[in-house]
Amino acid sequence: MKIDTIAKEELWRSVATFGVSLIVTAFIITTDYLPLPSFLLLPLPLTIAAVVACVMVWYRRKEGLNDPSPANILRHALRLGKHEERKTARRRGIVEKVIDAALLVTVFLIYLYASLAYSINQILWLPVLLIVALLLTRIIFTDGGERRVTFTQGVVFYLGAAGIVLLRHLALGHPVLPLLRGIALVGIVAFPIHYVWERRRTPEGTD
Repeated sequence: MKIDTIAKEELWRSVATFGVSLIVTAFIITTDYLPLPSFLLLPLPLTIAAVVACVMVWYRRKEGLNDPSPANILRHALRLGKHEERKTARRRGIVEKVIDAALLVTVFLIYLYASLAYSINQILWLPVLLIVALLLTRIIFTDGGERRVTFTQGVVFYLGAAGIVLLRHLALGHPVLPLLRGIALVGIVAFPIHYVWERRRTPEGTD
């Protein structure tokens, strides 16, 4: 082990660790709380002190912690724990979005297959559209369990929903031009209203 400032500090700290471990080991041996043989009275505290010192030197060097105070090291470790929790939450959010997207595609393809192969009643498109809209809403507007609605997300949702409806019309052989006109008209009316509402809702000085 390279003897630098951190190693020297942890070496001195290991003296205290050894003392505490020696007292605890002697107490356990003399009171028979655990079946520890008496010859471990010195080797066990020495081993504990050496392991603790090596771990602390490795951790402080890896994280660049020059402050030897235990409180500072503990605060840093807790911050890393919170950072790992945030990373885990982000990964969980991504997995949930992927699952929702897979469900959306599956439901839509089953509907198209049933429509083309069995000529099912097209009234069933309404509940399918509702399920697709709910899944699309979760994918676009939900992030880390929190629901947020922005102008950009609204545009993405509208384009995604319009694309799904357009694909249905194409697959079933329905006329597409009237649908495109309706999509464009709704977008021209809805987007400016949504943009003005978003600007009023967002406090000044924030993006």
